[in-house]
Amino acid sequence: MPLCTNRFPLPGSPSTCLLDTAIVPLPSFCLLAALIAILRLYTSNDRIVKIPPYPRWLHIVYFVLVIAAFAMSLLEIARLVAENLGVGLLPITPVALFIAMIIIWKERKMRTRTMGSILAVYWLFLTVVETVKSVRLHLLEEKNPTTMENSRYPSSDQFLDNVVMLGLFLVFFVYEAVTVVRTYMVIEKPPKSFKLRGLRDISV
Repeated sequence: MPLCTNRFPLPGSPSTCLLDTAIVPLPSFCLLAALIAILRLYTSNDRIVKIPPYPRWLHIVYFVLVIAAFAMSLLEIARLVAENLGVGLLPITPVALFIAMIIIWKERKMRTRTMGSILAVYWLFLTVVETVKSVRLHLLEEKNPTTMENSRYPSSDQFLDNVVMLGLFLVFFVYEAVTVVRTYMVIEKPPKSFKLRGLRDISV
């Protein structure tokens, strides 16, 4: 199947095809690249600042909402396929969201500044591109209004689905931004020292 087919030509730029092929998938590609780059740092626990998630129930709600965003991204892809519009490179988004779910689950007991920062940037990046896409889909809804009677994926539904995902990504960004700020409020304990008779202080 071509990346994009039967797309309504919107005036101006970017087109919905460009959005689904290059712009919207970009944050997810960047997330995967960032995770590969910091993999060694993340597995070395010595220098990673950790804090417990607070409150705990809010972290669980966060995890459930990320699952909802993952499901929404799959739903969008399925409906684009059903309407024979092509999916571009959108499948990378649920892949990245699934990896984000694993990270969030892994850090359910102790959050790290490293992952919090990466996820905060990722959610912010997704919020920006989804804002652009939602604006363009709103224009699509005005220029090419369709309903369930003549379309399997009406333009109004496309707009609504992406607005929902935009709202979720914005909430995720706020949560992770607060988490990162909290890691900088952690007071790191100085190394202990002890004295040996006739020797200088030795730090451990």
